[in-house]
Amino acid sequence: MKIVSAGVVTVAVAAGLTIGGVTTPSAKAATWHQGTPKILRGKWVDGKKNQLLNYYPTFVGKANELSFSGIDPTINKHMHYRHKKGSPIYYVKGHETLYSHGKLVNYYKFSLHKTTRKHKKYRAKFYIYYQNNDGQIWRAKKAHYGHYFYK
Repeated sequence: MKIVSAGVVTVAVAAGLTIGGVTTPSAKAATWHQGTPKILRGKWVDGKKNQLLNYYPTFVGKANELSFSGIDPTINKHMHYRHKKGSPIYYVKGHETLYSHGKLVNYYKFSLHKTTRKHKKYRAKFYIYYQNNDGQIWRAKKAHYGHYFYK
């Protein structure tokens, strides 16, 4: 009786390994790529002039930095991004270094689209959807995109 049950166990284990070896996981975990996406690099200027400060707001993307001008300027370093091929949406995160010295992590959502404006390739809309400040988390409940920016 013990020989039969050992044989049954061996067949069951072999069948399980064969079936398990054939199937592969279909879902892939989202990965954060290092740096700023190439499409966001360069100087982006708002189409509207800020009447309060009398200038055009801008953001500048570099290989590993993303900085925003305005009433409260922001400099993000140690950039990472996620992007699904063929999608106009880019998720970008970086450590804010101007005020928090890297403790605050900003998460941005960029939406890029081609434009018909003369000498401009793309328009971008973005907002901060998540912040992590040394364990204190802030999530945008009703986040709205910022102004249109042009490259």
